[in-house]
Amino acid sequence: MNPFLVHRSGNQQAARNGRPATSKWAFGTAATAGLATAWTWTVTDKRGTDLVNRTGNALVFAATVPEPAFDTAAVTAGDVSTSRSWIASAAPAVIATAFIASVIGALAYATLCAPVMRRLRRDERRFRQVFESMNSAAAVFRAAAGTRTFTLVSVNQEALRLDGLADDPGSPLRSQAEFPSLAHERLVEALEQVWRSGQSERLVACLSSVKTPSASTWREYHVFKLPSAEVACLYEDISFRKRAEESLKESEERWRSIIETSAIAIVIVDAKHDIRFVNKAAEALFGYPAQDLIGAPFGFPLVQDDVAEIDIIRPGRSIAYGEMRVVPMRWGGQNNSLLFVQDVSAHRRTEGDLRKLFQAIEQSPASVMITNIAGRIEYVNPKFTESTGYTYPEVVGKTPAFLQSGYTSSREYSELWKTISAGGVWRGEFSNRCKNGDVLWELASIAPVRDGRGNVTHYVAVKEDITERKATEERLRRSQRMEMIGQLTGGIAHDFNNLLGIVLGNLQLLEENTALDPESRELINDAIWSAERGAQLTHRLLAFARRQRLNPRATDLNHVVAEMAGLLRRTLGDRINVREDLKANVWETMIDRGQLESALLNLVVNARDAMPNGGDLIISTGTAVLPQDIETKGEDVTAGDYAVLAVTDTGTGMPPEIVERIFEPFFTTKKFGEGSGLGLSMVYGFVRQSGGHIAVESEVGHGSVVRLFLPRSNHQNDTDLQSMGGTKTNGGGSIAVVTKDASVRDRTRVALRREGHEVLEAVDFASVLALVDHAACLDLVLVDTLAFEGLSAADLAHEIHHRRPDVAIVMAAPQDVCESIKAVGLAGRVEYLMVPYQDSELTVLIRVLLAEKAR
Repeated sequence: MNPFLVHRSGNQQAARNGRPATSKWAFGTAATAGLATAWTWTVTDKRGTDLVNRTGNALVFAATVPEPAFDTAAVTAGDVSTSRSWIASAAPAVIATAFIASVIGALAYATLCAPVMRRLRRDERRFRQVFESMNSAAAVFRAAAGTRTFTLVSVNQEALRLDGLADDPGSPLRSQAEFPSLAHERLVEALEQVWRSGQSERLVACLSSVKTPSASTWREYHVFKLPSAEVACLYEDISFRKRAEESLKESEERWRSIIETSAIAIVIVDAKHDIRFVNKAAEALFGYPAQDLIGAPFGFPLVQDDVAEIDIIRPGRSIAYGEMRVVPMRWGGQNNSLLFVQDVSAHRRTEGDLRKLFQAIEQSPASVMITNIAGRIEYVNPKFTESTGYTYPEVVGKTPAFLQSGYTSSREYSELWKTISAGGVWRGEFSNRCKNGDVLWELASIAPVRDGRGNVTHYVAVKEDITERKATEERLRRSQRMEMIGQLTGGIAHDFNNLLGIVLGNLQLLEENTALDPESRELINDAIWSAERGAQLTHRLLAFARRQRLNPRATDLNHVVAEMAGLLRRTLGDRINVREDLKANVWETMIDRGQLESALLNLVVNARDAMPNGGDLIISTGTAVLPQDIETKGEDVTAGDYAVLAVTDTGTGMPPEIVERIFEPFFTTKKFGEGSGLGLSMVYGFVRQSGGHIAVESEVGHGSVVRLFLPRSNHQNDTDLQSMGGTKTNGGGSIAVVTKDASVRDRTRVALRREGHEVLEAVDFASVLALVDHAACLDLVLVDTLAFEGLSAADLAHEIHHRRPDVAIVMAAPQDVCESIKAVGLAGRVEYLMVPYQDSELTVLIRVLLAEKAR
């Protein structure tokens, strides 16, 4: 007899409690070799013995003690077929003995194994509970002998739930094909591989969902081999994790794409300040590839919760500018810093350009105004406020119309708006009125400002203050007008004066004739008186034309005013209160005193006429340095020291348009017969001829001030030519007279010969140069410049001085011609005799020059 442990056949269906579905049991190992392949035993689940005759003469005697909890049984069995004859003849004692022995053996085996079996039973129940309550699905497979086919032995509840199968305790165990999670081909391959190699495997597989075939589900399997040669599989649904991983992967890819394509440089720096990550923008910003940056130290301090500006030195020493923000982060289990660096190089350059543009506009010498499309002012620069006097808040929000002065016509403004509204640029001049009421002339360029789409959003006006230029142009026009009038009147007066000079000269010669009867002498005197009256008229015209003869001397203005005070009071009458305001230490001025007295009298009379109801008249003196101390609105002046004579009245005053014309000859605001219009013209001509300047300030209803700026004298005492040459000398010199005017030549010849001089005559430059070269005795050359152009006369003087340095030269010329000749550098070589002149003036000058030459 041999003991066995047998278990249920793998082909049987099992219920949930593991009890066999039938009462049949099988075991496949016999007591003797080869017996297992020939026998098949079946025993009941009750304790006891049995004799089984299965095939032929084979007789099996068996005793069994079943253990249903483990699907096993303790069996004692033996082949008694060879002892059949013995048993048959042996009597019941033999059978009983054998039976007793078998039962005792089985009982002994069961008794000895009972404790172990109970522990095994408890462990089996515990493991079954664990198996059934596992969160992971579990399945056990057995491989069919000699084949690659696996039979599903057991599954737990989670396996049923995972594949959506019902739990039916009365149903047979389902096949592997009924479990979608266990039918995947990759699992079948893994079962075979593990069964053969004994090495566990893990795999992930995708399969269609039972509930939603169109949806994919994921399983993760752990396959391993049991000691019983069975193969177990633990698996679970990882669809959620897989979707999370895919979502995370997609998110990572999305964020990586965002980071890599971001225009902002992103840098990760570890606790050691070494770079661990850079994106493409960081490579471009720093100018190095990622492999050169990663691992390199980050050279800027990291300050959290603040935006730091950094200057990045790139390859080639170029500089990029960035704004960096630092955010703490965990990466790889370590504390790191996440840096966002915005490339602001272009912004910096734009800011710099805008700053320079703004500074240029703010500091521009031109006025800049920006309006919206409706014409409302939005911006003006400091030059605008300086030019107009209005502050920034006073103009913003208004239209430029409040600046209009009234001098620019509405037609011009309409043309302006028409041009800029059509998108064009308007250029032109217009006048505005400043806050203080002054007129401001501006040269403006006004253009539309467009946005990126080409739409007009604003208008910009760039305006240059041309007030001074306009004033200069007006002064030039006035000066040219005055000059033309002066040339006209001066030319007429000069020619007329020459004629009068001849008449007077001849009359004076006749007057010296002692043989005249009284009646003839009276006629000559009347003729002389009439000629002198004509000379006075021409004198006034020549005064305006600055061609009158002046005798400048160092003059004290205070003395002149003091000496004339009584005369002026008598002239003005009782209704005019005359006061003198004479400053001490007033500089002396080089002036013709007689002409100064005449000019002062003219100013006083005009002031009286401006005060028909009486008033105050102040005559004051002082000093000034021009142009620093006073803004001149009239003729240009020469910088220097000036003595000032001013006449102030409290009369009716004059508007600007009258002030601009008061010095024009024959211009007057008086009634017909009350004035000739030459008085102020004479004053103007006298002052300008004397090298001075005249300024007028007047306001309607507030009176006027006329200031004469007279050049300071550099001589303490002037020599009186009349006193130096007053004595007539016996005998004369040799004098060449150069003129094309025969009447002037004849008159001069008579006057000089009467003085005892030898007179040589020339009508052009060639003849006078011939005299200079060949005359044995030549003391003086008198040149009438009116017969030649001024500069040609100067050239002649140069040539005479070059050939005969010992010969004195006298230029007879008007004041302006004398000044132009002096400008070419003949000072000290030529004396000037301003025309018209009297014979006595010529003879005195010649006496002085010949006396100096004799010394």
